[in-house]
Parts: sequence; structure tokens; C-alpha cells
Amino acid sequence: MTTPDTQAVTAAPTPVVACPSHAGHAPSVEVQCGRAIPAFDTTARVEAILAALAGRPEITLTAPGSYGLEPIRRVHGFGLIEFLRTAWASAEPPGDGIDLIFADTFLHDRLRQGMGPLTHAGGGALGRYCFDTITGVGPSTWTAAAASADTALTAAELARRGAPLAVGLCRPPGHHVGPDLFGGGCYLNNAGIAAQSLRDGGVSRVAVLDLDFHHGNGTQALFYDRADVLYASLHGDPARHYPYFTGWPDETGAGEGSGYTVNLPLPPRVGVDDYLDLLETATDRVLDGGFEAVVVSLGFDTYDGDVSGDAALTTADYRRIGRHVAGLGLPTVALLEGGYSVTALGDNLWSWIKGFRAEQGERP
Repeated sequence: MTTPDTQAVTAAPTPVVACPSHAGHAPSVEVQCGRAIPAFDTTARVEAILAALAGRPEITLTAPGSYGLEPIRRVHGFGLIEFLRTAWASAEPPGDGIDLIFADTFLHDRLRQGMGPLTHAGGGALGRYCFDTITGVGPSTWTAAAASADTALTAAELARRGAPLAVGLCRPPGHHVGPDLFGGGCYLNNAGIAAQSLRDGGVSRVAVLDLDFHHGNGTQALFYDRADVLYASLHGDPARHYPYFTGWPDETGAGEGSGYTVNLPLPPRVGVDDYLDLLETATDRVLDGGFEAVVVSLGFDTYDGDVSGDAALTTADYRRIGRHVAGLGLPTVALLEGGYSVTALGDNLWSWIKGFRAEQGERP
């Protein structure tokens, strides 16, 4: 008798897109609550994943293609893109060896209360386009962010061409970036860029399933008034967790997009059974809406002990979660977001992929 796991091994290898350019973005610190702390998003994250996947016949590693700026411009404004492209070259960073610049004065909506929108260019551009102090810009940040978008686009193209699952090791991550605003250690919205590319490639309805611990405020903003892209997110309750000001259950979309945003905050120390119950709410919405492809913002900061969250999932649990997502039976693009327990990160991703492949192998 053939077991599901044996069947999964006989399936075609899962393509995993990895780009060495991520290593150019290597922040040593980020600023939280006014204090510099060691950066969460280190190059070791991707290195740990590649080590865990090395030599596995179920995986095919591939380099990203080059897609230029047009797919990025489909979701992000000119001002944000040009700022990120030129920020480091036009900066005067302090000579402290950190090689990062951070925003310290922000264009808050009440700063110009009664004066109307700002129409002048000039200083303070970092605080115009960035919403937190976590997200520094360094000499190779743009190169890494653009390559991360190319990684997502390559995975989307592979899925559109028939891969049941294509994984993009996107770094830096992306789901906190909106049309004209970046933060949360993110610079370009990889999931949004991938979803739009699927739409532009002929997929009529795309679901974005955000499984990072933190709410993807940027992805929500990109598609909040659209019915052709569903945004469904499981995330830490904004009453307790970053980014605090988005991700509440009553945020359900606007205009044509009314009902096409689904926010499902997680209780503290959520375990896999309760997590899967919430995930089923999200995936039922995908199935009921007739969506044709799924982009997963795949974060592993839901892992028990991750420094950035309070969930309690284990490595074995990710296998069950991957299997549940595969049960949708839709072409799936899974893009790396967060996950900062580096020693477990590779095993967690591999567990998720194994679960997806096991479910895939069960279907005729």
C-alpha cells in the first residue's frame, strides 16, 4: 500500500527560487522604542533555509529572472520607488560603521492639520515614505529589495506555468509595504507584486493568504478596494502586536472590495488546532469566492519561542498547515516573510513544504 508521504516523493520536485543578492541587505541593528537592538532580518535566515533544503530530491533550487521596474510600478507609486532607488546615494550617513539610515521625523497626518497635503519636496523624505524606525536603508537595500521582487515574480511565473507549489525565498520580506509607504523591515511588497503579476498574466481572481505572525498592513492597503484580489490574514491581535493600527476584524474592504478583506487575530499562545480552525475560515472564503490561485505570505514567526510573537506552533505543526493550504487544490506561490528563530527556520519551511507535497500526492 502506498502512503501519502511515499506518493508525495514521486511528485515533481518543488521549485524554490533563491537569490544571492539578498546578502547585500545586511542590517546590523534596528531601532525599537528608541533603542538600537540587533536586527531581526539577518542574512542567516536564508542561509539556514538553504542548508535545510540542500540535497533534497524533492526540491529544485532556481535563480530568479529579471523583470525590471514595470511589475513593481503596477503596485507601488513612483515616489516610493524613486526614493528607495536613490536614498542611500543621496544620504549623508553618520560615520559610525552601521551603514544604515533611519527615519526620525514622520509625516504624521496631524502634523499639517488644517494645511492640506504637503506639495513641497525637500528634506525628510525618509519620514515621508517610511512609517517606523525599524526599517533602515543601506547601500545595497534597493538591490536586494528589487531582487526579492524578482524572486516573487519568478515563483509566480512558475506557478502560472503549472507548478502546484512554487516557493520564493524573498528577503527582505514585503507584506508591510503599501502603495506609497514602507516599514516593518520591508521595502517592496513581494506578495502584492506576485498577485498583480498573476492577474496581469490572465488569472482572473487571486487570493493572498497571509500567515505571517504580524498583520500585512501593506498588502491589505494594496487591495482594500478590489474584488479581484482577496486578502485574508491570520495574525497577532493588533491590541498587543505590531503594526497595532491595522488588522482588526472590522476591516473588511471598501467599495468594490467590500467583503474581500478577512482579518483573523490570533489568541495568545495559539496552538495548532485553534490555528487550523481559523485557517479553515480563511480557506473557506477562498473556495467560496472562486479564486484561481493563491499567494501565501509565509512567515514562521508563529513558531513557539520566536522573539517577535506569542504563538506556540511547532515544526510538526507547519506540516499540517502546509497540507491544509494544499487542500485548496489551487496553484500556490509561497513567499518568505518573517521568522526569526534562525536555528529552526529551515526545518519549519521544509515541514510546511512536506505537508503541501503530501496532500498534493494524495490527489489523483
